[in-house]
Amino acid sequence: MEITRGYARFIGETGYEQLGDDVVTAAKRAVLDTLAATLAGSVEPAARIALELARALGGSPQATVIGAGERVSVAQAALVNGVSGHALDYDDVNYSLNGHPSVPVLPAVLALAEHLGASGRAALRAFVLGFEIECKLGRAQGASHYARGWHATSTHGTVGAAAAAAALLSLTEKQTVMALGIAGSMAAGSRQNFGTMTKPLHPGRAAEAGVTAALLAQRGFTADETMLEAPLGFIRLFSPAEDHDPTQALGNLGAPWDILAPGIAVKKYPCCYNTHRALDGVLALRDEAGIAAEDVAAVEILLPETSAAPLIHPRPQTGLEGKFSMQYCVAAALLDGAPRLATFSDAAVQRPAAQALLRRVEMRAGPAQAQIAGGRTEVALTLRDGRTLRRGVDEPRGSGESPLSWEELAEKFRDCAAVALPAAAAREALERIAYFESLPDLRGLMALLAAPERVGAAS
Repeated sequence: MEITRGYARFIGETGYEQLGDDVVTAAKRAVLDTLAATLAGSVEPAARIALELARALGGSPQATVIGAGERVSVAQAALVNGVSGHALDYDDVNYSLNGHPSVPVLPAVLALAEHLGASGRAALRAFVLGFEIECKLGRAQGASHYARGWHATSTHGTVGAAAAAAALLSLTEKQTVMALGIAGSMAAGSRQNFGTMTKPLHPGRAAEAGVTAALLAQRGFTADETMLEAPLGFIRLFSPAEDHDPTQALGNLGAPWDILAPGIAVKKYPCCYNTHRALDGVLALRDEAGIAAEDVAAVEILLPETSAAPLIHPRPQTGLEGKFSMQYCVAAALLDGAPRLATFSDAAVQRPAAQALLRRVEMRAGPAQAQIAGGRTEVALTLRDGRTLRRGVDEPRGSGESPLSWEELAEKFRDCAAVALPAAAAREALERIAYFESLPDLRGLMALLAAPERVGAAS
């Protein structure tokens, strides 16, 4: 099965008109949500350090660093914006990928499209194609990829970013094959680094690598033509249990588009998506029963083993660790209500009340399931008066089955943008994203997102 060449042919043969209105709408929703997460993350230490490095490396001012008011090289802009987009772990999720689909692809698309002067339509087409390929590759990979410790957002995202960049550059079929082959050797990312700055580096490096791979291929750089499917290639290399299924990689491209089915799951809370079912359940019980944190004697959360896999910090001490701690997320929800950006500061995690309560939260993992983000979560709150309140949640709010409205996404965007943009710039950017496909180029939008004036300036 010629997967690498099949992807290249699919990219070359699929025009914007073949996407359809539903796909375009879904893509704009993903763009809006990812830009929200990027703006919020642009002020985080990880993003600022990445920007410092980009400045030090120098190069032509080709593309905008979102929220920073400056321009760097295309590859460096893709890296920094990818780090910003994932710095708060507030970006979307896809079950086929077993990770975050938009954040490794969109920064590559925005940086390259801005540099090339490409239209909104061209950018959306490239984004959808990159999204589709990384997700179908994820379907083919097998559960052992993630279970072994690979971060699929980074590994598959590198190939997706290269596919999107190849589409924007209008590479030939042969050049696209080479770009995908190059990307296959640049893919990496270990889950051991969850809860540190290196986790958001993963999609940043994936975006940077995808751009680099496509630009190298454009200039004649070569790679193995069967890199994705070969015996020593990407799929087998990253499938330690040999549980891959290559037929899933190619046979259903665009039928349906992964951005529609299973679609994207938008994060309502700025923490690991695998906590969201539990949070919905805890918050519902808290509100319905009118209980306070001090009323709770113990909490038990039951979820699939694969859903528990990223939640590796039962006793967190930092905000980043708190995002991957079921114990802290549940404790914070009981103390404060729905988690917000401020929930995941170091000081919030270290609060004595939070540290005491999280020790009363037990997370138990049930039988493994194929999808890391799928599966019912059961919540049981035992109260000091002896009652036990229970709630099961199959789909969290924001999932493909229970999506947020455009206005709810816009509200998230406004909330996130407030830390980086003057209000007027945020309003104008939101309007332009709504008709993204009609933009003649992205330079005006990127200028708004650059934050030429910092928050606090007149707006």
